[in-house]
Amino acid sequence: MTTPLILHITDAHVTGHGVEIRRDDFKVRIPGITHPTREDVLDLLLARLAERLINDGRKLDAVVFSGDAALGGQLAGHKALYEIISRNLEVVGIDASRIVATPGNHDVPQGEDPGSEERYKAFIDAWRSSGCITPWLDGVDGKNAVNSDMHRLVAEDQSWAIFPLNSANWSHTTSLLDPPLATIWDQIEGLLTVSDNAEKAKLRKQLESLIRYDMARVSEDQLEVFRQLVDETPGPKDGPQVRIAAIHHHLRAPSMREEIKAFADFTNLELLWAALGERRIDIVLHGHKHEHAARHKLLAGPDGNRRRALIISGATFDARQEADAVRTLELKGLPWVPSVDLERFSIGRGGLDLKALERESISLWRPTDAGEGSTVIHGTNLDEVYQRACEAAQSEANGTTLIVDLDLPTTEGKAVPIGYPAPASLEDQERERWFNELAGWWQLQHSRLEKRVPYHHGGRLYRYAGAFDQISRVKKILARKPSSRALAILIDPIRDFDPEGENEDFASFCSVQFRKREVGPKSFIVDIIAYYRAQEFRRWWPINIAELRALQLMVCDGTRILPGRITTMTAEARAFGRSPTEVSVPVIDRWLDQHPARLFLLATYLANGSKAETTDARQAVIDGWMQSIAEFEQAAEQFNQDGVPLAIEGLDALACYIDALEPTGELKRFAEVLKGVVNANRAYADTKQERTDFDRWGARPLLPELRELSAKLLGIAAS
Repeated sequence: MTTPLILHITDAHVTGHGVEIRRDDFKVRIPGITHPTREDVLDLLLARLAERLINDGRKLDAVVFSGDAALGGQLAGHKALYEIISRNLEVVGIDASRIVATPGNHDVPQGEDPGSEERYKAFIDAWRSSGCITPWLDGVDGKNAVNSDMHRLVAEDQSWAIFPLNSANWSHTTSLLDPPLATIWDQIEGLLTVSDNAEKAKLRKQLESLIRYDMARVSEDQLEVFRQLVDETPGPKDGPQVRIAAIHHHLRAPSMREEIKAFADFTNLELLWAALGERRIDIVLHGHKHEHAARHKLLAGPDGNRRRALIISGATFDARQEADAVRTLELKGLPWVPSVDLERFSIGRGGLDLKALERESISLWRPTDAGEGSTVIHGTNLDEVYQRACEAAQSEANGTTLIVDLDLPTTEGKAVPIGYPAPASLEDQERERWFNELAGWWQLQHSRLEKRVPYHHGGRLYRYAGAFDQISRVKKILARKPSSRALAILIDPIRDFDPEGENEDFASFCSVQFRKREVGPKSFIVDIIAYYRAQEFRRWWPINIAELRALQLMVCDGTRILPGRITTMTAEARAFGRSPTEVSVPVIDRWLDQHPARLFLLATYLANGSKAETTDARQAVIDGWMQSIAEFEQAAEQFNQDGVPLAIEGLDALACYIDALEPTGELKRFAEVLKGVVNANRAYADTKQERTDFDRWGARPLLPELRELSAKLLGIAAS
């Protein structure tokens, strides 16, 4: 996924004929020495920005202008600003189709009615007629045949989209007067004893200002179109889309600076917040207040859950405020863990390089804090929650408490999240099968590997202390009524604990609780809460989620009682384990429990070589064996302080099957090498598995020959 770069410009306040910025102290007027204009400094700033991007090998993906191109109603500023942007930024990928523009209160003429063509003529002539993206305009655009391409900008890969909104339709609007004031309003000037024409004009202007209001409002008609536009916008293949709204007026004050005037804020702000929340807007860009701020706002999403939106207030530039003229937003971590790198640029001077303020990185998804030392992540999408949990475990939650709530749809059939480090050789369908078999092994009621893996989860749940079925007990409790006693534990202090706390080897998965709650008449949901003393998220957490889902389904009846939320509580979160194979009990050993026939088939395929008929079943067995060899090789590459999974029982069974075939030649040598690996693994398993033991591990030198002989006997390539 790319990292899009968006430039935000607001409140340029240009006129086209030059507006001086008196940034220097001219006590004496000297010919040829003049103040620069706003047009001059903006032109230089964008030229420097383009130069920097070219040097960095970057391009801009979009320019967002959030209103007030003009100054004091001098509407030629629209065309002037558009030309400055086009002239400087064309070399870094910007044409009209990548410019999003929305009008501000200075961009509409006073005296023109809301929703009139005259109100938007200069804006349309400069921006829309050039091919820029502009908002739907009240009174100008129809509601029934909305041209989506005119009112939104969508990335080529649909990973982000920008939607402009118009808040200036009622800016500088004259209020309607009621009688009797309405009947004498036009006569007031004549009733006053003012003879000086200049004074009369000044008086008339003051009178008109009493009934003119600079109102910020977004109509329900426009919000209805906005709803339609967002819902019809195509999303990315995987993951959520980052949605950006651009509007002129502020949605919240960017500072404590007080502004006292009528209609200082949106008249229908709560409606606007609700519309932005329901359409899952992630970022709002605005101007108007001429101050920078970047703050989060909790909005109610379409599912009722509160989610965070980032509200960015853009500043402008003048003689006293040069440091925050424009800003870039670089979108990172798309699609699952999006963040914004916000960089602000000051207006420059001739001969100097571009000046930037310190870059600020702001998360668009970061979990809420549940108290000191605890991080909480909520979500309904397995892929999204997985990526965000891994990111949190790698950063702010690393080594601390991480709580993850996952509300999976009842019909969710997917098990492997996107990005899970399954063997690269597996196709999508094979990944699901491989993953489900692995997760299923951890929940088997009996395993022949329990002596070597004493913390096997299924054995602890279904045969606690060798005999007690805890899940059967939970089912009986929940069948009667909701109860806090529906609890199962996987730690046995008598078996697992040492009085001195030494040489203990027990599961990270400590306990699981089932919570039944009523959601309707005779209708219930079962939530499941699991506690882990430590948890590795990249490889282990999805396995644990698959286990917990299976346990949920086991205690639900699929009709009146359905599976609900899955919560994992981890006292010590880790993003990555020390070994990539910690979670993966070797395939060849799992076959002994789950598919013992595959071991027999593998022995016959090795004996018959390429003469065996090629079938899907044969290929699956061969793929599983070669994958096992790859896992052995991976485990032997680098010392792991937590130990490595050692294939013993499955290899031993395979060697016995081959011995029964009375092997000769290469097959006999294969059996000898196989037994050598088994014996070496047994010897290593009986050590403390420290670095010196790893260096002496006898299986390592046998693995190349094991791969070579396997390939020859099966008639396949050795790689």
